[in-house]
Amino acid sequence: MGRLRQFFRLSALRDDLETRLLAREYRALLLDDHFEDGTNEELQSKCAELTIEISSRRYRHCP
Repeated sequence: MGRLRQFFRLSALRDDLETRLLAREYRALLLDDHFEDGTNEELQSKCAELTIEISSRRYRHCP
């Protein structure tokens, strides 16, 4: 059951990142002024963490 929970947790994280990346792209498209609010670094960090976790094939136990 832990692996199924892990699958859903990773899917939810992936969906959240995808939504945030799309929102960032739309904002960059619609607003011509490119300002930096720290979102770039945060999204890159989250993507890297998720990639490492998925590729490690280990899963974290969810409470």
